[in-house]
Amino acid sequence: MNIFSIKTLEQKLGIFHWNIGFIESSLNMILKPNSYRLPIQWLQHPYRDRFFADPFILKATDDIIEVLVEEFFYDKWKGNISLLTVSRKNYKLINRKTVLEQETHLSFPYIYKEGNQTYVIPENSQSGSLSIYEYNYNSQILENPQIMIQAPIVDPVIIKVCDLYYLLCTSLDFDKDKDLLLYYSEKLTGPYKPFLGNPMKQDITSARPGGGFYNLDSNFYRCTQNSKTGYGASLNICKVESIEKNRFEEEKTSCIMPDSKYKYGLHTLDYKDGICVVDGLKYIYCPMLKIKRKLSFFK
Repeated sequence: MNIFSIKTLEQKLGIFHWNIGFIESSLNMILKPNSYRLPIQWLQHPYRDRFFADPFILKATDDIIEVLVEEFFYDKWKGNISLLTVSRKNYKLINRKTVLEQETHLSFPYIYKEGNQTYVIPENSQSGSLSIYEYNYNSQILENPQIMIQAPIVDPVIIKVCDLYYLLCTSLDFDKDKDLLLYYSEKLTGPYKPFLGNPMKQDITSARPGGGFYNLDSNFYRCTQNSKTGYGASLNICKVESIEKNRFEEEKTSCIMPDSKYKYGLHTLDYKDGICVVDGLKYIYCPMLKIKRKLSFFK
């Protein structure tokens, strides 16, 4: 039985379950041109009624890692943005706290730091708009939201080049896995204007963002999702060749594949303070969750 028929069987019997994992490696090793599997230390936690995905590192020390994630609850079929505190010694979950909850689904809590302020731009495409929040370290919440774009934006990331902020994303108004959209603004908080040529790229293997930008050897690299064989199947790393108003070019340089424990997907990568965080997909056997989900369609 090949991996595709096994996956089909596991999909029918189980339910999708993402988790986050950590890679102790240099940025150069992670972004180097190759297709390979990285040694991942997966988060140890007790939950089966939810999953954690879309991780972004808030802070890392020798002892702990603080990560913002999508915390998806099966009973609500909706995600919140949560702060996870993880031991760097054994990668066990120490604490979790909800930092943002709304009526609509939240995910992809992208972090952007400027000066002394930390901003978070979570995806909230179901609301029809994109907002930027300030992160309050004392109360550990997201506050002071400002609307950046009035559109159902998916997986937004930002890079600043020559005094302009460029926002890359996909959208529910387009093919969210295939059509890359770019916006620009003179201010981080907006307003943002769309590129005239949107979508600037149409490629199911490397359009949708799967993480932020990284500067290595004076070159910018972007993490992208490869959904050719299924949603969030793996990551492609792209080298940005040109980014300016109404122009964008990049080329794929490497591919990062899932590992054997979470073998069906890897669609987010973030790197900070000498450690990398990713997420991975497997299926778990929870027949009652499957039944409840099917019954919900008849309500």
